[in-house]
Amino acid sequence: MDDWRLLDELRHLIYLGNGLQGREEDLNRLISVASKSNDMELIKSVLILKEDSDNLSPKQKLLWLTSKLRDRLYPPLAVDIAGPLPWNNDLSLSNTNVHYCYERHLKGDLEVLGLSQCRDLEDCSFVASLISIKNQRVPFPRIKQVNDHLYHVNLHFNGCDRRLVSVDTSKVPTNDEGYQLSLLSDKIMDKIVEMAYLQVKSGSYATTGSNTAVDTFLLTGYVPEVKSTDNISSIQEAVSCFKTGSCLLALGTGQQATNLDAPLIRNHDYPVIDVDLRQGIAVLQDPLDPYLHLQTALEDFIENYEQLYVNWCTDKLFAFEKTLEFFYNFAKCDKFNTAMNKQLFLLENGSDSEQDVWLLLESHLQSEKSIAYLQELPRDVLSSAGAPHEGACDIGLQLLKLKLSPRSTKRFFCHSSKSNAFTIHLYSNSSSVNIVRWSADKCTKILECKANNLEQCYMGSPFYYKNPTFQLEIVHSEARQFPLNLQLLSENCQDMVNLQLYHLKDHSLQKPIFADPNYTQQRYDKSFVLLSTNVPYKLVCSSYSNKSEHSYRLQVSPSDDQLLLPHIQIKQIYMQFGGLPFQLERKIPCTKNKVLIPFATSTNTTCFIRVVPPTFSSLMRMRLAVCDKCGNPLRSAQFSQPPAPGGMVIDDWKSTGPAQYILVIDFDGPETDLSSSHFTMCIGSSKKIMIDGRYC
Repeated sequence: MDDWRLLDELRHLIYLGNGLQGREEDLNRLISVASKSNDMELIKSVLILKEDSDNLSPKQKLLWLTSKLRDRLYPPLAVDIAGPLPWNNDLSLSNTNVHYCYERHLKGDLEVLGLSQCRDLEDCSFVASLISIKNQRVPFPRIKQVNDHLYHVNLHFNGCDRRLVSVDTSKVPTNDEGYQLSLLSDKIMDKIVEMAYLQVKSGSYATTGSNTAVDTFLLTGYVPEVKSTDNISSIQEAVSCFKTGSCLLALGTGQQATNLDAPLIRNHDYPVIDVDLRQGIAVLQDPLDPYLHLQTALEDFIENYEQLYVNWCTDKLFAFEKTLEFFYNFAKCDKFNTAMNKQLFLLENGSDSEQDVWLLLESHLQSEKSIAYLQELPRDVLSSAGAPHEGACDIGLQLLKLKLSPRSTKRFFCHSSKSNAFTIHLYSNSSSVNIVRWSADKCTKILECKANNLEQCYMGSPFYYKNPTFQLEIVHSEARQFPLNLQLLSENCQDMVNLQLYHLKDHSLQKPIFADPNYTQQRYDKSFVLLSTNVPYKLVCSSYSNKSEHSYRLQVSPSDDQLLLPHIQIKQIYMQFGGLPFQLERKIPCTKNKVLIPFATSTNTTCFIRVVPPTFSSLMRMRLAVCDKCGNPLRSAQFSQPPAPGGMVIDDWKSTGPAQYILVIDFDGPETDLSSSHFTMCIGSSKKIMIDGRYC
């Protein structure tokens, strides 16, 4: 037993930790013990551990890291290598039913023939699943007894068909008459599987139930599908497959059922145990009564039942199964309302023939319910992530049935309402069909940024020039025009945003290429914007948000298949500094009508100078000039009204260094506009310059 304890301890380190961490000698000792042992289970377990310690695959690591549910571990271990010890100290199921006040060893019901539900346990869907499994002779979950009251059970969940669930049968709630809080069966293995099921589903005897499709998947791995009974042709197809042994079937009355034919009851599942195709009749069994078999015509499905639960034996339908594991971070993937921000996948048919492909999205079990689905990415990749088109997305198992043309691809995104781990199961009849992770930057240009200023920078504001800005250019060998789709997103769903396009040298922001003063909630779209090649533009983002920090996401994609994504070049620039890398911002007091600001360059450089007045009064006049150290003007402008927003600009001034210069600001205006106010000066340069003894 000590050898198994050491083995499990090393398993924790390798699979759930950061490796052996200096425990190599312990592993070597285990290998030595196993080499002399007759215990084939120990030998096999140690060999697997040694192999994984040398080269642990990322997939295997993820399967172990997703083993925890409600503070209990369910490792991906087959019962024949799990060992004699449980992986959790507490295997009990909580019980709130006061009528079962005693705890006794689990016992079979020798006086019972067949299988039926305990009326004090709301697990009709589970019992319906067991009835279907036994009726169709589907392989039962693997069980191994490891001591008098401890059993290991393998169930299918969290991307693995061998999740280890340990069951302690020594303390089962029992009432005064000796009846136990357990299904009725003369086979104790049925009861052990029920205890494993309850532990995984709720950790309690007070389970609220599930549905047969989900529970059958948990027990067998058969792929679940939930169909509405409104579509009779879909029902007939499933019934035909049932006769060939390709699937298991059950019916659910649902919560909304009202005028049910006796003895049917609301919110109850009934497994299909036989079908007569010639007469169009299905035979159902009531999980509460093994002797109650109900005959129902297929056309009566619509009247009495809401759901048809189908579990497909994919081994009989497909030659290949492949899996892909991933983690969905809700905070990251739902930060912006766009499919491009979510987990993306590419489904490829590399064969020369059309292929039927099924995709099953399996949500790893959580204590809280969630919504999750796969959906094909629309052709317009900048469209919002809409609601799912098909599949029951609230049960944690969504099935998509697809047809792929020869040598074709489809793109998908995943949405989840919570952070979670997922497994995608792919079923096909060609080894050339694959699904891989895909990146949004393969179909759109994406940049994210934050605006950290405190000023209101909406359109018309004197601070509009401080907004996040991006330089955009279509670099192409031909001089022509191409259409682009532009999209601006805010992480704040209450935010109102706008996106304006200007020529790069429009520093005063007076001539937007498409003038649209409207702000739209959270996202601003502009489709089919015709732009010339090899002409630099700038995109100015703005919002009406009251937050001091806005987070933006800009997405640009071609509207024309002739334009390739690499032709689109985009980068963030700082508009107030002319997009130059070295930057300085100063506040200049308006105490005089002329301000002299000395600065020096140690080498040749390019400068951009912007001066913004405290007010944009119609009576305000300004003039900027750059002079040498003797006061001779090198670059100057006439007195004029400074344009709003953006102020006055000296752009692309080439200075030769080392040299000293003087920036001269002349202004004139009403005293009420200038007294106790400040000008804002922004200087950008391609290399460092010195102002008042300080480098920028």
